[in-house]
Amino acid sequence: MGADHRPFLLHHEVHVRSGQGPWLVLLHGAGGSLNTWKRQVAGLREHYDLLLVDLPGHGGSAGKPGLPDAYSFDLVADLVWDAVDQHTDGPVHLMGVSLGTVIALKMRQRRPDRVRALINAGAILKLSARIKFLAAISLRLARVIGYPAFYRMNARIMLPKKNHRLSRLMFIRESAALTDEEFRKWTAMYRTLDRTLKELFREPDGPPHLVVMGDEDHFFLEPAREYAAGHPNVRLEVFQNCGHVVSIEQARKFNETCINFLTTLGQEKNVLP
Repeated sequence: MGADHRPFLLHHEVHVRSGQGPWLVLLHGAGGSLNTWKRQVAGLREHYDLLLVDLPGHGGSAGKPGLPDAYSFDLVADLVWDAVDQHTDGPVHLMGVSLGTVIALKMRQRRPDRVRALINAGAILKLSARIKFLAAISLRLARVIGYPAFYRMNARIMLPKKNHRLSRLMFIRESAALTDEEFRKWTAMYRTLDRTLKELFREPDGPPHLVVMGDEDHFFLEPAREYAAGHPNVRLEVFQNCGHVVSIEQARKFNETCINFLTTLGQEKNVLP
């Protein structure tokens, strides 16, 4: 296992089934925490060893001494790998939601030999002109209304419908752990997000990749379709009457879809000559 060569380790939670793997690493989105995955733990831990990570400044990682003064997607990916290395030095499955999907793709880019499969829910794969415009306006407004109000406003923009309410409330509640300084550090990463996504979009085919989207994800569904069309290793599932956070809105169906996907991979591996 890798050495903990950084001044701190991200807070994380493990649910060990056998200790023999395969490990499934779960990455929440901006403003969330590992609590985002509470609807997945009961079903998935019967099949996999689970590692749930609180990203820097979020959940149990909030206020940890030694946090960097600024973040980058490469740095956050490496910090998550540090947590993974405490438990296994073998290949793992990665599961992300929303901005956590960008971290998962960065982790694959940084250590491609360590990723067996990817599952990304509400995947952020490309920024449309509309979302770039809204983000630019919102970030300016955040300086006036404050970062907590900014996050609540954006949660309502991204998750506007009645059936999105549970996801919206969950992320608003969990974002309370972020300080203004952490909001500033994470929103500062937006300056490199478009470039990062373009780089990741052009990455050659890697391990099997399941992308799960809601048909009401009005910002990110079409880029996901484009990504799947250009990457033969990607399987796209679109849930009906569902918004951005499919893992919360339709948790049972999401869990079943993920287990079936990973089980099929295992069966295919077993029949290879």
